[in-house]
Amino acid sequence: MAPRRLDGWEPRTITEFVRDDAGVVVQEIVYREPEFDEHQVSLMLAYARHKADVGSHGQLMSEATNPKADLNNYDGGYRYVAGPPITDHAEKAHADSVEAWRKTAGENANMNGLIFPVRKVVDG
Repeated sequence: MAPRRLDGWEPRTITEFVRDDAGVVVQEIVYREPEFDEHQVSLMLAYARHKADVGSHGQLMSEATNPKADLNNYDGGYRYVAGPPITDHAEKAHADSVEAWRKTAGENANMNGLIFPVRKVVDG
């Protein structure tokens, strides 16, 4: 999907009718505006490059691996500090469900095709 569609853009469709000498429609030709133009392609490529440069920690790898970020490089200009761990409660519920199922079914149980859905439950 072209990025401009996120803003509500839709390609135009133009229909041209070909008529015979009596004015009867004998052919209908439909032209559709291309979804991707040069600018949309460049946006998608830029996003792909950016996404490929983001590490699992959410930081740009090109910056995270730069010697300037070394804690011992006092002139580097920046550094990284990790905060305390946080719990992703939805992921924890999912992992706990998988673990409980494995205990019940046995460690060698076939898990092919199993999905452990997580849903939010509002109390009260």
